[in-house]
Formats: sequence, structure tokens, C-alpha cells
Amino acid sequence: MSTIVRATSPAEFLALVPHLLGCTPRNSLALVTFAGGRSLGALRIDLPGPDAVSDIENVAATVIGMACKVPRTDAIAAVVYTETKLADAEAAPHRPLVEALLARADICGLRVQDALIVGSDGWDSLLAPGVDGARSLDEIVPIPHLPADGEIESDQFAAAQLPAVPPAEATAVHRLLTDAAHLLSPEGERRRLPGRRHAAAEAVAEDLADPPALFEAFLDPATPLDVPRIAAVSFCLQRAVLRDVALVQAVGDLATGDAAYAALCAYADARPLPAGIGRLMCGEGTRPDPPRLLRALERCRRVAAATPRAGRAGPLAACAWLAWATGRSTHAAVYATQALAIEPHHGLAEIVRTMTDQGRVPEWLFDPRPITSPGETGSSRGSRAR
Repeated sequence: MSTIVRATSPAEFLALVPHLLGCTPRNSLALVTFAGGRSLGALRIDLPGPDAVSDIENVAATVIGMACKVPRTDAIAAVVYTETKLADAEAAPHRPLVEALLARADICGLRVQDALIVGSDGWDSLLAPGVDGARSLDEIVPIPHLPADGEIESDQFAAAQLPAVPPAEATAVHRLLTDAAHLLSPEGERRRLPGRRHAAAEAVAEDLADPPALFEAFLDPATPLDVPRIAAVSFCLQRAVLRDVALVQAVGDLATGDAAYAALCAYADARPLPAGIGRLMCGEGTRPDPPRLLRALERCRRVAAATPRAGRAGPLAACAWLAWATGRSTHAAVYATQALAIEPHHGLAEIVRTMTDQGRVPEWLFDPRPITSPGETGSSRGSRAR
């Protein structure tokens, strides 16, 4: 059930924006879309640099273009978050950007509810600046009916940090990945691993025999993320075909994963790739189930954190795509950049970073239709999930 919060003043609205974004923005432009006076959501982009004057019109056009794609949008409100002290500024920081934004909104027939700026020492309206200067930040107080401020990320980058993994777990994953790769290699048939290591590697190899079943169990919140499962999924995410099956399955269901696995294996043998898979990877199609995608992202983050750095590019690229698929382009760019630092020409990481650099987001983020539950498409082999 949605929580309705009425912001009756600009200060109350500013208290609401971080809840809409899930973070307290830094050096950002936030845009909130409205329909009939009720907010539909918010988006955030980095502020253009001081030397990027020529980019201002492009940024304004891109942001308003995204707002127009949100169904039923009839108004917007903009907030500039800057580290600048408003009291020391000769003119309102980033006013040219806001003016370009308002002009573009007017062309598109969108009303402007307000345009505000939050600096390091206060806040003000850019439409009707206070006669006595900026207002105090103390006026922006927490909203009682929403989660406490401690549950809002400190900035847009905080949630992109990989989770901490105990050293013993990372060591165990590294060993199991090494042993599984050995077991599945031609050398593995000639040289048996010692005792329990061989049995553990065989268990991982058994999971790898049916990747869609492995991925479906991985996405099940009731399935514990133990070392063997982390190692098996990491093994897959380091290999392009299996990684893409995992991502497509996160968007759909087990049946989707089965179809993708068959199609991508055939594609590896030089057969045509079905257009539907390419469309899904480009963010086109019916909106996926957000909790399923978010769960996939959180679990892939755990896998990436537990994977040795030399093999982490694949899991990081998967995190990048999943973050992008859920509308978290800032986090997607972070993961893609980290993947490219390990493997400079990693294909998926390069694609995600290009999309984030161009401001491209999945089309399904603007899909107003009801979400189809992954299970509703049906799978005659659902019992395979472990």
C-alpha cells in the first residue's frame, strides 16, 4: 500500500525528495514528476561541470524527455543540490541549467511546481528567491510517516559499494572456483583432486550442468547464499553465455532461462540469436518484477564481493546491467567502471557504461502496465529449481 505524504511547503517537499530517490543527492539535479498534484517518482543526474556550458541544453532536453515518458505526467519540480555556499555566490548556482530546464518544460506543456536549490549553508527557491537570502537547512526536517533519515543513503554512490565478505569465505570461494575449473578441464580427468575438495568441486559441477535451475534457486529468497552456490554462480557470470542467461532469467522466470540457454548455446554454434533476447538486454519489453530484479542485484553484489579480483569483471558487469535495469544508472556506471579496470575490453561492461554515459534507461521503467509475476508465464520444469 502506498504512503501518502502531503508536502505543504517547499521545506517539506525538500524533506521528501531523498525518500523518493533513496539517497541524499550530492552535486545533482533531481527532477520529480507529478500527475494531478501527486508525485509519480523522481530521477537524479549529475550536475554538468563548470566548463560544460554547451551540455546544458542537451541535459535539459534529456531530463525533460525522460519526464515526458512517465505516463500521466503533467508537472515537474526541480531541485539543484550543490556543495556551493549560497551566501557566497554572486548569482544562483546552476541557474542557466534550471532556466534551460524550465524552457524545455514549457515547450513540452509541463507545469513547473517549483525549482529549488540546496547549498551547503541553506536552501532557496529559484523561482521566488527569499528577500533575505537563503533559508536555513534546519527547516528541512524529517517526515514522521516515512523511514528515518538513517535509512536513506548518504549520497548517490554509497549503495554501490560491494558488501563486506569475511576473508575465510572469499578464500573458500577462490579455492572452489579453482577446483571446479580444474575438474571441468581435460586435466581434471587425469589428476584427481584430494579428498573433500574433489567432492565439493563435483557438487559445483553438478549445479553447472543445469544453469537455469541454478539461477532460479539463486533468485529464491529462501535459498541460502552458501559458498558452493556463490562459487557456481560466479563461475557462470565469468562466462558470457551463462551470464546472459542469468540476466535474461532475472527479467523473466525459469521458462525464460530455459529458452535463453537453448538459444544462446545455439548462437554460440553460429545460429541466429532470437530478437527477443536482444530486446530484453536492451531494456525493452514488459516491465519485469522489481523485487526479483533487486534481489538479483543484491545477490550478484555478494557474488562479486566474494569473487577474487582477477575473475570479478564478469560478476561486476552483471551487477552493472542489473543496476541499470532497475533504474540505478549511477550505480551501474560504478560497477561497469570497476569491471573495466579489471578487464579493459569487457563487452557487457563497455555496453553498460556507454548506455549510462548517453543517459539511456530501460524502456520498461516507463511502462504503466501491471507487472506480470514471473510464475504466471508458466514452466513445466519448475520442479528443477533447487
